[in-house]
Amino acid sequence: MLFHNGNGEKEMNINELKQKDLLRKNTILYIAYALAAGLGLLVQVMMQAKTAIIISIGIPFVASFIFYYLARKSMNIAKMFPYIIILATAITAGSTAYFNVISIATIILAFFVLILSSIHNDRFVFVYGFVLSIIAMSINVIRDEPNLFDGQTVNVFFIHFIMALGIYLQVTQSKSLFSNVERLMGEAALKAKEDSLLNDKLENAVHIITSNLEQIRQSTQSANIAQQEMLIAVGEVSSGAQRQADNVADIVHNTEATSSSVKEMAINLESIVQKAEVAGKNASDGSLVMEEMTKDINQFTIFFEELNQTFQNLFEKITETNQFASDIRQITEQTNLLALNASIEAARAGEHGKGFAVVAEEIRKLAGVTNQTVEKIDDNLNNVNKFNEAALQKLEIGLAQIHNQSETAEQSNKSFKNLFETMSSLQQSLAIYLKEIDTIAKNSEEINISTTEFAAIIEESTATVEELNATLVNITEDQLAIADYIEETYKEAQSINN
Repeated sequence: MLFHNGNGEKEMNINELKQKDLLRKNTILYIAYALAAGLGLLVQVMMQAKTAIIISIGIPFVASFIFYYLARKSMNIAKMFPYIIILATAITAGSTAYFNVISIATIILAFFVLILSSIHNDRFVFVYGFVLSIIAMSINVIRDEPNLFDGQTVNVFFIHFIMALGIYLQVTQSKSLFSNVERLMGEAALKAKEDSLLNDKLENAVHIITSNLEQIRQSTQSANIAQQEMLIAVGEVSSGAQRQADNVADIVHNTEATSSSVKEMAINLESIVQKAEVAGKNASDGSLVMEEMTKDINQFTIFFEELNQTFQNLFEKITETNQFASDIRQITEQTNLLALNASIEAARAGEHGKGFAVVAEEIRKLAGVTNQTVEKIDDNLNNVNKFNEAALQKLEIGLAQIHNQSETAEQSNKSFKNLFETMSSLQQSLAIYLKEIDTIAKNSEEINISTTEFAAIIEESTATVEELNATLVNITEDQLAIADYIEETYKEAQSINN
């Protein structure tokens, strides 16, 4: 099974490592044997040794070359190659001892078999080589005609055994070391696999975090834009409410002035009624008081002209009050429009605009109350206009009658009776008009109270809008700080992902 390192590069697996190690050791084994066998064959040829000895060395040498070539092509032959080379070495050592005179060289060949069997660090190969080395050594002992061992056979075999034991321990240690390396490589493969899985999880988590932060950043930017628009809308509402408060204050001032004028008119009319009563009584006295009555009528005419002028002034004030009511209606419509726009902006803002939507709804309700109040003011002003027009008409009639009476008094004393009747009629008309003036005064007081309450409501709504504006400013600052934190976190996540 293949595994990867931390950089994602492929590393060879254990089986491939074993195969390469086997081929490398086969090469070393073959080179060692080929050098020994080739040099030995060359020496024997140069010494013109027996043909059997040359054949015993040459045939294994050629066979080893053939098997080495096949071992490079097939792993099955490569696995058998150590046994073949050791067998070839043992054949060379045995045949040399058998066909030649026993010497140090033949004994060394037996030990050489043992040494070659240790190259692969494989216990089975070593035991196989140890057995063949014992056989070769035994042939040397059996064919020891020169008595080379001279009673040291046991010592030679003991040395051979000690050497084999040392080499076996070395082979065992190497085998254990290779097993540990194999185990560590397996653990490294598992660790690399776990690291790869953890790295994939980390990359996935960082990708998810980065995506979520991107969405949060976009939502925060949208919320900031919506809050900025809300701040602008609140500023416009606050400005409109301030203008409404100023206009209402002007209306209250003008209404108070109108109310004072109406009260003054009522006092004057009451005085006129009293004078009319006196004039009626004086008219019954006859021609003796005619001159004095004429003077009074002249003064009364002047007074009526002043009264007519006063009513004209009242009519102008009422007209101006009508204009103020129209201005209030326009302000109410503008407030209602601003509240509607604020509701739309709050709806666009979603969850962040719910609080502002409530404030916008309250402003719309306030605009509705204002509209109702303006309608009441319009009704009262219409009544005042009607009463004022009636009073003007009656004043014009009375003024015409007074002029007629004055001319009649100068022309003839007989007009006293008509004058008395006219004065009685005028007295009744003035009494009625006095009641109407009293009604106008009461209506003016009600208008004054209504406009005062409306001014208080507008001031309260203006304070609420200003408080809302301050709250939105704080929220916007917090949102900007949060946006900065999210932007910083997003950059950190991006750097981790990279």
